[in-house]
Amino acid sequence: MTKLKLLTVLLTVSITSLFAQKNNLVNTWNYLRSKELDKAKAAIDAAAQNDDTKNSPKMWLYRAQTYMAIMESKEDKYKNLDADAAEKAFTAVVNCFKTDKDKVYYDDAKGMLMPASVRLFNRSIEAFGAKEYDNAIRYTTALFEGLPFDKDDAMKHQNITADKLNYQLFSIAYSAKNFTLAKEYLQKLIDVKYKDANIYLNMAGIYENEGNAEKQLSYIEQGRNLFDDNVDLITAELNYYIKQNKIDVLLDKVSKAIEAAPDNEILHYTQGNIYQGKNELDKAEAAYKKAIELKPDYGDANYNLGKLYLDRGINYNNTANNLPPKESKKAQELSDKGKGEFVKAIPYLEKAHSDNPKDGNVTKALLQLYVTTGDNDKYAKLKEEMKNNK
Repeated sequence: MTKLKLLTVLLTVSITSLFAQKNNLVNTWNYLRSKELDKAKAAIDAAAQNDDTKNSPKMWLYRAQTYMAIMESKEDKYKNLDADAAEKAFTAVVNCFKTDKDKVYYDDAKGMLMPASVRLFNRSIEAFGAKEYDNAIRYTTALFEGLPFDKDDAMKHQNITADKLNYQLFSIAYSAKNFTLAKEYLQKLIDVKYKDANIYLNMAGIYENEGNAEKQLSYIEQGRNLFDDNVDLITAELNYYIKQNKIDVLLDKVSKAIEAAPDNEILHYTQGNIYQGKNELDKAEAAYKKAIELKPDYGDANYNLGKLYLDRGINYNNTANNLPPKESKKAQELSDKGKGEFVKAIPYLEKAHSDNPKDGNVTKALLQLYVTTGDNDKYAKLKEEMKNNK
C-alpha cells in the first residue's frame, strides 16, 4: 500500500471514529426522547470516555439529563441502572457550567442545578442513615462544587449552603467516630460563627473524651460568650468545674457576673444550680426564686425549685419513717414538714409542666408528687394527658 493510500485509509478511519463519537451524542438525545434510558446511558457513557467528546459541554448536558431521567424513572429496569446516578447527574451539571465558556447551554444547566443538588443531598442523607459513611461524605463534599454556580440562590433556597454542608459532614464524621474529621468541620463552622450552640458543645465533648481539659473549657467559654443564655452550655460549664473540683471558681465567676448584671435570670439559675450541687439548699432555693421572679415562665428554674421541695419533702418523710415508735412525736413533726414541702413544690412543677407538657422529667416529678400527696384526681388527669399526647 502506498503512503497516499495509507494516509487516505487512516483519515477515513479517523473521520469515521469522530462521527461515531458525535453520533453517540445524537443517539443519546434520540434515546432520551424515546425514553430508552439504558441505551441513552450506554451512548453517553461512551461519549464521556472519548477524547473528542469527553470535555464537550453538550456531552455534560446530555449526561446530566440522562442520569436525571434515570433517577426520575418509575420503571425498575431504568431507575436501578446506576446506584450513583444522583452524583453523576450533579457532577455533569457542574462540568457543563465549567466547560461551557460561551454559555450556550447555560440556561439548560441552570434549570437542573437545583433538582440535581436536592437529589444528591437526599442521597447523602440516605447513605448517612444506612451508615454508608464514606459514600455520605463523598456525596456531601461533591455539593460544594455547585455553590459557585448558584447565581440565583436555587441551592440556597433549598437550604444547601456551605454551612449546612459542613454541619452535615461533621454529623457524618462524628457518627463514624472519625473525630479528627469531625473537629475539622466543627472548626469551619466556628470560624464563621455559625449560630448553633451545639457545635461548641460537641467540640468541647470531643476534647473532653481526648482528655484535653484546657481545650474543652476553651470551647465551652467560646460558646458561652455567644450564647450566654444557653442552658446546655451553662450545664457543660458547671459540669466541667465540678469534675475539675473547681466549683468555687465557677461560683465566684457567676457571683461577679450577677453583680454586673443583677437582672439576668440565667445567672441566678446557674447560681442556684451550683448551690444545689454543693448541697446548700437554702441558698439554691433563694437563687431559683430570684430567677423565677425575673422570669416567671422560666421552665428550668421552676422545675429545679419544685424538685428541690419535692426531694426535701421525701427526705423528711423517709427520716420520719425510720424513727422508732417511741419518737412518734418527732416523726409527726417531720412528716408535717414533708407535707409542707410538697405543698410548696406543686405550683412550681405545675408551672414547669404547663410551659413544657412534653418534658418527661417534669411529668415524672409531678406524678410522684400527686402520689405522695394522695391527689388521685390530678394523678388520673395527668396520666390521661400523657396517654393522649402519645
